[in-house]
Amino acid sequence: MNLPASAFALLMIGALGACETVPSATEAAVAEAPLIDAATGAGIYFPPPTSFESPQVRFAQMGGVGANQRQLFVDQVNVAATNTGRSVPVVAQAVGSENHTLVLIYLTAENDMTPYLARGILARLTSIARFAPAIAEMGLTAEFDIYNMAAVMGFERIVVSDGRSFAHQANLTGN
Repeated sequence: MNLPASAFALLMIGALGACETVPSATEAAVAEAPLIDAATGAGIYFPPPTSFESPQVRFAQMGGVGANQRQLFVDQVNVAATNTGRSVPVVAQAVGSENHTLVLIYLTAENDMTPYLARGILARLTSIARFAPAIAEMGLTAEFDIYNMAAVMGFERIVVSDGRSFAHQANLTGN
């Protein structure tokens, strides 16, 4: 059968219209998520938070820090979390609009996560941060915790999650 080019094109377009596409993993997760907040990443990267806190931060965001610097920061957190002697079983992500949400997924949550365990993870990260040479040189080892470090980097919230059903959110409130 010899079809003219225009008829062949119409036939192919019709055939393509009958094809179904398979959604990407992100699209599938978003479609199944109960509550989605694209600004914070809730329902996309972690389940909606079930517990909250609002620690007061003492330090303001550094000038010139933007989404790219927040991404570089989480890359460094991921490297530091795997260093021998300082191992913390977390994966860090910068998500949401302008990467304003610092997400810490706790990888070894064998039992149910609780707000207390989430705060314990944040305390462990605080102790690691206080050993950073730059923090010690500035004389901030007593004042600088994970909340203030995140605020200096321009994060508006920190979320600790088990990546399944639990999320604890710390809303960072100003100085």
